[in-house]
Amino acid sequence: MPKKPSKPLRGGRGGRSGNFEDKHYFGHDYRVARNDGNSYHTHNRPRVSFKTQARPARDVPRSLALACLDEDVQMATSSNNNNRQVIITGRNRGTQRGRNSPVPNRRFRMGLVPRLKRIPLGEPSWYKITIPYGHKYDKDYIINNLLSYIAPETFIPIMYKVFGNEANFYVDDNKVAVALLECDRKITTTDGYKLLIRVTKPPFPQCEIDAKLKERLKQAMAKRYVHATNALDLSRFHRDPDLTSDYFCALFRPQILKAVLDIVSEHIPDLEALNLDGNKLQILERLSILNHKFLKLKILYIGDNRINDMNQMDTIKDLKLEELKLAGNPICNKYKSRQNDYISDVRKRFPKLLRLDGMDLPKPILFDVVDEGNKMPPFQRMFVANAKAQQVASQFLQQYFLIFDSENREPLLDAYVEHACFSMTVFYPHNPHNPNKLNGYLMENRNLYRINDTNKRQKLLKQGRLPVVSFISEMPQTSHYLNTFTMDISLITDGIMLITVTGLFKELDKKEQPIRYFNRTFIIIPEGSGYCIRNEQLYITQPTDAQLKQLNSQSEAQMTDPGSQTSSISGTTEPLPVQLSEDVKQQMTMTLSQQTNMNLEWSLKCLEEVSWNYDNALSAFQEFYKRGQIPAEAFNK
Repeated sequence: MPKKPSKPLRGGRGGRSGNFEDKHYFGHDYRVARNDGNSYHTHNRPRVSFKTQARPARDVPRSLALACLDEDVQMATSSNNNNRQVIITGRNRGTQRGRNSPVPNRRFRMGLVPRLKRIPLGEPSWYKITIPYGHKYDKDYIINNLLSYIAPETFIPIMYKVFGNEANFYVDDNKVAVALLECDRKITTTDGYKLLIRVTKPPFPQCEIDAKLKERLKQAMAKRYVHATNALDLSRFHRDPDLTSDYFCALFRPQILKAVLDIVSEHIPDLEALNLDGNKLQILERLSILNHKFLKLKILYIGDNRINDMNQMDTIKDLKLEELKLAGNPICNKYKSRQNDYISDVRKRFPKLLRLDGMDLPKPILFDVVDEGNKMPPFQRMFVANAKAQQVASQFLQQYFLIFDSENREPLLDAYVEHACFSMTVFYPHNPHNPNKLNGYLMENRNLYRINDTNKRQKLLKQGRLPVVSFISEMPQTSHYLNTFTMDISLITDGIMLITVTGLFKELDKKEQPIRYFNRTFIIIPEGSGYCIRNEQLYITQPTDAQLKQLNSQSEAQMTDPGSQTSSISGTTEPLPVQLSEDVKQQMTMTLSQQTNMNLEWSLKCLEEVSWNYDNALSAFQEFYKRGQIPAEAFNK
């Protein structure tokens, strides 16, 4: 009897894929009980059968029998194993072979093309197997004989039916179809007949999606669902033993896939892991349902399918996946020598991915991805941990910017200590919506990234009270939008306070009055009964489009009335015990007179009554003016 080649048994195409270790969250039992109810089998173990030898004249074609007469038969003439051979050559029937030519295959048919190559190849790969006169035999008898003959190949018969004298079923693999066609007339039945086998490639068998099929789908999926891990295993779903007897439920068919996913979304909306391995998926458009019906899905297996383009993954890129399996798809062959590119292209779609094809990935760096679990805290215009420090800083900055926006900045001499330092940095981004350049500031730009000359760095650093105020006085005339200010006090001690202020201001010297963004950092220290600046750093750049849009959305009155904006920086209405110089008081009096149209005498009286709190003085004026309680003599100049 010819001996079949010795090959290690492997999990056939009807079983689980052996390329990757099965995950516990998809673990379930695929085994099917035998008819005797005492044991289990997976249809993967080949059976050995001894075939009766039929008479050559009846079962072997004459041409093949004559060809066998031409075999070169090796005869042992002695037992000394001296490798000497005696060759007896049969009659020549048209086959030219040399002295030591190999023995022809037992299926050799005089140079004809074997019948197994008549099966058309290509997509899709499902085949109809027809057994003429199969009605005479039991299903298990036929299937077990076929499995024994094609071992170690294996298959699961799909939709096994008997129509008239024929038995029909489907297989989903070309290799299995070729092996089954090779069985034609090779298996002798118990009644002495040869088993006939026909293989065709018909249109895909249709199945109506009705209530009966949906119920069967639910039963099949219920056994594949693992509640402990909230995982559903739909791998090779068309081979499910609960479905194959009556249906060919291939998930690459759009209507079948939609019906299955609709059932899953209805009964398991919080699904976290889904396995779609080995379903011959090629077009992923139908999987877009995963984006909005499975918001908690973190693990997806779609390996061993027919995905050949990475752009197809864009259909499901909205999923917050942490693990993905793509191995076994044609797309992976494009990255065999470019593993880093493969990981990069996948992570562009799934930036939170931690595991790919069973391999752990380095933790992602999410700069531009909003993490819903770590939302930014709400925006605060002021960040101050100490209420007393806020009062001091607010009053100090209110007075500082009031003088800074006036026509005379010399009173700021009292705001700096004797050895104060000041530096300015300018950044000029390209903004087509804001063409106003910062040329007026570039000559004094002390950008340490661009200036390497130590002498120039030293020259651009303003040191001493007079040089600082002199430089500030030469800067363009400004008007700050106090309602755009933010203030942070990041350091507070008994001897120092670090204040950072940001906001927008307008240059008044130019005709177009361009708007700038600034960031000023003050280090102030106690000096006498008040505070003075020890160090200041000024940063100026162009505002962003969003900042300009927000500014334009505000009313013109709020943008141009400094008095109505002081509350945004003061944050308090109580008078503060801060000693002011006479120059500062004079400047505040003149500013209040301009804002209220009162004369200097009544403006001075108003400020004195509120202890020189400009915000309170302006609020008091507005309140009494509405009531009509301000005498007419207050407006005489």
